[in-house]
Amino acid sequence: MSLETMTMGLVEDRTKDMCPICKTDRYLSPNMNFLINPECYHKICESCVDRIFSLGPAPCPYPGCGKTLRKNKFKKQVFEDIEIEREIDIRKKVFAIYNKTEEDFETLQDFNQYLESVEDIIFNLTNKIDYEETETKLIEYEKEHRIDIIERNIRESQKNSDLIKYQEAKERLKQEKFRFQKQLEMEDLQYQKQQKEELLDSLSNSGASSEELIKQQKENMLKRATLRKQRVQQMNNTLDSQFNQMNPLNHKVKEELVVPFTPFQGDRELKKNYELLPIPEQLEDILEADAKTSDSYFDPYVINLAKNKEYLAAGWRAKEVYERALDEAFLGLGCFIEKEKVTA
Repeated sequence: MSLETMTMGLVEDRTKDMCPICKTDRYLSPNMNFLINPECYHKICESCVDRIFSLGPAPCPYPGCGKTLRKNKFKKQVFEDIEIEREIDIRKKVFAIYNKTEEDFETLQDFNQYLESVEDIIFNLTNKIDYEETETKLIEYEKEHRIDIIERNIRESQKNSDLIKYQEAKERLKQEKFRFQKQLEMEDLQYQKQQKEELLDSLSNSGASSEELIKQQKENMLKRATLRKQRVQQMNNTLDSQFNQMNPLNHKVKEELVVPFTPFQGDRELKKNYELLPIPEQLEDILEADAKTSDSYFDPYVINLAKNKEYLAAGWRAKEVYERALDEAFLGLGCFIEKEKVTA
């Protein structure tokens, strides 16, 4: 790398961390913060923003800009690339207006077409293609659908509120389980200490051998470990049950759950309306099956698959093929829709 290239790089880095208005840089002021305004995205230090815009709206101090800026619109730059920052802001602005979700459409195809049209608007605004026309279209859409936009915002706010409540309930559940676990650990330490004291006392005063005493203590500890495991399981079940009762998302699913009417009570009947003929299942019998078989079913394609050891090894059986075909053929015979509706 040449000296000239290194010098240009250092100058560029110094300029990037320097306010173009007051010429202060981070080298001299490490705590300096830069702000940008979505009107023009020119970078200005926080001190200059306070100095220039505290008394009210004022033109951008950048030469040749001239856009009127307001102090409350300034914000910190999140992304290093200003173009990415600009695109993210445009996306937030557009999605706040075009805020329909999949449930607002009858088909997924309609929803995808809607998303594609929104992406076209974002692309035009980001790349300044037909900018004035696209901006006007955006403003007119917001005016025409203001009520719908507000209603959808309320709906999404409710969803976000339910999600926050769910996360809070989950965190409380986690903390309660952790507290219970710590309580058990303290009890275990106390119990182990007590067992040591009792063992030493028994070794000193009891006439039983040390092996018998140690064996007895191990049995006691094993019984306690079993009871402890049961206690933990019971407590976890209780806490999980309480969490499910408090879970707002769970309640919402239950309220929206509507069991659809199925005329055949699950599409399969346990009592068959036919008798299945004998079907060869052993490989030797399958190899001998041919079109002359009169006491079973014969399908050349199915028989060829049945002879394939790879299919047999995977659990595939010709009997299930024939049984499913007959199930679908006889499905619904003797089923009366009005009667099913009454019993459903």
